[in-house]
Order: sequence, then structure tokens, then C-alpha cells
Amino acid sequence: MAHNLHSRILAQVLLHKNQEEEKIMTHFRSAMALAAIATAAAAPASATIILVDASSIQGDNVLFNVGTQTGTTVNGFTQGGTTVAFTGSTVGGGNIIRASGGQAQVEGALNGATPNPNDTLALSGLNFSLVGGNTFNDLEFNVFGGGATSATFVLTDDEGVVFNFVQALGNGSNFFGFQGIDGQTIASVSLSFNGTGVGDVRQIRLRESAPAGAVPEPASWAMMLMGFGLAGYGLRNRRRTATVLA
Repeated sequence: MAHNLHSRILAQVLLHKNQEEEKIMTHFRSAMALAAIATAAAAPASATIILVDASSIQGDNVLFNVGTQTGTTVNGFTQGGTTVAFTGSTVGGGNIIRASGGQAQVEGALNGATPNPNDTLALSGLNFSLVGGNTFNDLEFNVFGGGATSATFVLTDDEGVVFNFVQALGNGSNFFGFQGIDGQTIASVSLSFNGTGVGDVRQIRLRESAPAGAVPEPASWAMMLMGFGLAGYGLRNRRRTATVLA
């Protein structure tokens, strides 16, 4: 009699345990489904950098407010105080560039081979990025003067993806604008010019991006939810096992 009673109690405990485990697994499967949906929704489908009309750009001027600079690197500053580092090359193979005070204008070094003391070497290339690794968006600049007829622009985004643009150049001013869309931002820019190069690159504007916070990626959220579910399942299973053994 006592044996039958004990068997019935044990059967009821096991049934209850199985029911609880099924509830846990149901909640766990629901959490995984929600995590999968969140992961898919959070991943931009078309994040990219695009060429836009420069007049649509709302960036801030990059300024050279430390006087004239000449060297392999010259520094400009955003209105927020972040340093923008420029390097470049000139037609003929030099790498000395020059920047004057005021609104950003970067040109080649002074050309000592001409009678005019203000003549500068034509730029064949220019590179720039924010010091400290920050990124930016809403980029605008003006490629001015020189005999180059085309330019290649290489923009690298915050994830290291490279975007290439080849554009024709005319006489005088040539304004270009770029934007990252769907969460994309710009990490660095490289400009190169064909033929006899350009006079300078001026009127550079950009909008510095806010530093990204330490927010887990969607895949990390999914793994965290899975870990919580397994931990809860293990804890509940240990409790039920202890009850049965008692």
C-alpha cells in the first residue's frame, strides 16, 4: 500500500516536472524567435555611402586656425575641436602640402621653380580623417583649379568597407557631397586627380558623428537570451530533481 502511494506521488511529481520543463522550453523558443526577428530588423539592408548634391549638405566648416602650415601632415579642426589630419601628394612625386589660416584650403607646397613666390605645386592626391578614430557624415568639398579632368574618390566607412567614385572635373570650382545612409558613417577619405593635378581642395565641411555607445549587437542579444534560457532551465531542473530525490 505504502509502495503504491509512493509510486503515485512520484508519478505526479514527474508529471509536474515535465509540464514545467515544457513551459520553460516554450518560453525559450518564443525568446529565440523574438531575438531572430530583432536581429533581422536591426541589420540595415542597404547601409552605404552615396554621392549627393553638395547643396544638400549640412556639415560644419573645417578650419585652419593655427596659421600657415607646411609639411607632410597639416591639421584642421572641426567646430567641436576635433583634429582633422590631412596628408597628400603633389604632381612630380612630392608629399609636402600647405594650408593657410581660416576656412579649410589645402594645396601643394610653394613652387620655387616659378618667378611668382605665391605659386604652389599642383595636388595629385589628398587624404584626410579625424584624429582619434572618430567618424563623420555629411561631407562636402570643392576641388578647385588645375588641369585635371577627372578625380577618383575613395571613402572608407566605419566598418572598413570601401566605396569608390570616379567623377569628371571642370574648370574652376567642382563641388561634391557624400552621405552615409542607414547608419553608415565615414572613417577616411582619399582623393586622387589625373593629369596635371588640381590647384587645391577647399571649403571642406563635415558633421562629426557621435561616438557609438557600448550597445550589444543583435547577435549578442540573441546569445544572451539563449544563455538566460538555458540557465533558467538548468536551475529549474536541479530544483525538481532535488524534490524527487527527497
